[in-house]
Amino acid sequence: MLDPRKISVVIGASRGIGLELTKLLAKDPQNQVVATMRKPFDLKIPNVQVMELDQTKPDTIKRAATKVNEADTLIINAGIGEMELLTQIPSSRLLEYLDTNVVGPHRVINAFLQALRARATRRIIYISSSVGSMTMQVGNQIGIRGPYAVSKAAGNMLVVQTHNELFQEGFTVVAIHPGWAATDMGQLAGPGAMPTLESAQHVLKVVAGLKQSDGARFFNFDGTMLPW
Repeated sequence: MLDPRKISVVIGASRGIGLELTKLLAKDPQNQVVATMRKPFDLKIPNVQVMELDQTKPDTIKRAATKVNEADTLIINAGIGEMELLTQIPSSRLLEYLDTNVVGPHRVINAFLQALRARATRRIIYISSSVGSMTMQVGNQIGIRGPYAVSKAAGNMLVVQTHNELFQEGFTVVAIHPGWAATDMGQLAGPGAMPTLESAQHVLKVVAGLKQSDGARFFNFDGTMLPW
């Protein structure tokens, strides 16, 4: 008998898109959601389990992963981003971006592989950004870019290489740009961003339609493809 449950792990669920993803997933009572936060608090949703996890602290990742025996989908939403330029920051600051936005997801993926292998779905979703597209960034002079863009471009390559290594096991690994959303980061670019709930709805629609042949692709929030 097939197990009707769907188990999702949302990394970075304390606010913004991650919180909305968690709430939307939890609306289906057959969904079980593990919501991770650096500073956890009770969401008071029956089918949501909150856990402490900081992508930059391997011990917190290991503790959380050992509590999750199986998972269908891993959504990596946590990250950092500010209006900064590469020529105006020390290398130590760039390392912070890379540790959080690239090495952190790598730590998380490896820690949760055993749980993902315990289910047949085997999806890994990296919440990226259009600024991580090298094609789209040539000549760009507006918005959040600099070290954030560098880290997201590296994160996109993490997606491609991880899928290449895991696709024979039935994994689907993709990057999704959630659109210009009214997160703390998105609002740095000025007014006009879409509500985080709307962004999360778009992301989950893309996730729901994924096939394994979609692996190693970069999706826009509307389901179209973005160039690497």
